[in-house]
Amino acid sequence: MECVRRAPAESVFPKLPCCRCNDPARHWDRVGGKTFCPGCLEGVVAGQAPPIIERADRRRCAICHHAVTLRYLTFPLQSRRPVELDLCGEHLRALLARRLGPHAFNQLRRQLHRLGLESGMIFLIHDAFYDEHGRALQPVVEAF
Repeated sequence: MECVRRAPAESVFPKLPCCRCNDPARHWDRVGGKTFCPGCLEGVVAGQAPPIIERADRRRCAICHHAVTLRYLTFPLQSRRPVELDLCGEHLRALLARRLGPHAFNQLRRQLHRLGLESGMIFLIHDAFYDEHGRALQPVVEAF
């Protein structure tokens, strides 16, 4: 099974509220099957909310091929069909914090391109957050 893939058409889920704050139903991202709004995800990354603890899958990470991952599901801009990415804990944290290294960014960009998607269509790897070389421009501010 591919580590980056379009979710099957029949698996498009209904809009659900955020599992943490119950923000009204939108096509929020999902981590390990739970729905998270952008505010709650940023709170986790900044250390202002409890960490995400979910059961891991035995799949390969899309970036480093580590054998234990969480499924991250996101909706590309202008699309109702989500994309699923299998990511290890390190790369999931980096993606959510908008701190992917250039190699990781380019790995995901290549895999998305094979699906006919540009990285700019995926919010957390959007061009506003990374330059053309994959260097982070706007990482989440760390809590101190």
